[in-house]
Amino acid sequence: MGTISNYIADHLEQGSWIRKLFEEGSRLKSLYGSDSVYDFSLGNPIVEPPASFQRALQSVVLEEKEGKHRYIPNQGLPEARAKVADFLNDRFQTDMTSDTVVMSVGAGGALNVVMKSILDPGDEVILFTPYFVEYDNYIANHGGNVVRCPLSETFSLDLEEIGKALTAKTRAVLINTPHNPTGSVLVQEELNALGGALRQAEQTYGTTIYLICDDPYGQLIYDAEAVNPFQAYGRTLLASSFSKDLGLAGERLGYIGVPASLEDAGKLVAALVYCTRTLGFVNAPVLVQRAIAVMDTLRVPQEQYRERRDLMVDVLQEAGYEFVRPLGGFFVFPKTPIADDVAFCLKAAQDYRLLIVPGSGFGRGGHFRLSYSVPVDQIERSRDVFKRLLESYK
Repeated sequence: MGTISNYIADHLEQGSWIRKLFEEGSRLKSLYGSDSVYDFSLGNPIVEPPASFQRALQSVVLEEKEGKHRYIPNQGLPEARAKVADFLNDRFQTDMTSDTVVMSVGAGGALNVVMKSILDPGDEVILFTPYFVEYDNYIANHGGNVVRCPLSETFSLDLEEIGKALTAKTRAVLINTPHNPTGSVLVQEELNALGGALRQAEQTYGTTIYLICDDPYGQLIYDAEAVNPFQAYGRTLLASSFSKDLGLAGERLGYIGVPASLEDAGKLVAALVYCTRTLGFVNAPVLVQRAIAVMDTLRVPQEQYRERRDLMVDVLQEAGYEFVRPLGGFFVFPKTPIADDVAFCLKAAQDYRLLIVPGSGFGRGGHFRLSYSVPVDQIERSRDVFKRLLESYK
């Protein structure tokens, strides 16, 4: 009998390229200094929270109110849920109410609560490659099986591949737009086509299929129209957080949005609340809920990320990399000059102190992911480094 479970032991051995590069970055910075290491490995929001949040947080901290740090309803504060419902209704023209929003411990917590609520052992969840690798664990945590379906070369949905992936065991399809790791943004027409395929599969197999939209980058869109997943498919659930748009990643505040008109919405919300409690989250962080509830608006301009995106694109184009221009989020996913993306990223780290993540860690080899959620001067200083790295293969 081992010290830990075999499943966890296997996954610890496999590790995460993001974690490994974070550790390598710390080592290199200790040797050469931060200015001599170019770390593009982490998707850690760099833009500070807006002044409106700072004012709101200060007001709730200073407010003399008895019991403001006690347990709250597992579903979240009614006033915070109402604020989120209004925010989502404004974005998507849905009919959510405070009764159909569940506050969560970040988007990761939201996705785990959703999976626990809808999955039976052996149910299948379709993921589109490349994708955020933790999705695998969120699904496995609750007995589900991952079915991988490739995106096209330009990272759009491939309806032919989706048709092959849908089976009688399909319980959910998970989308993420703007997309980690590519920065691509789905268009409404392809999302509508996906909705049509899901309705057809439900009719064919006599099953219930959810479309889960993982939306933490929803406000970080630059040169594209935001899509409406609720317009594309009625049985849609939205999981998101304030980690990226409000810059609150460390505060772990997210939410699940359920349309009030969804069939059995009340039963589903009851399951989400039950799973929030029994998974051990109990409730989302209350202080930040109080703060967002008194903000005038949850909409935040994202010009600082747009500036970084434009500069990063300029650096990569000048160096000669081949990539799909990111339209949202803060990632870009260029092709590697050799098939072995792991070897390329190791060379970048060891010879150029440039930390980028192999695309194979996201289910798409021959690419690398970089995050431009970094200081502007780091992007500018990396210009020659990216160029010299690529030239070393010519």
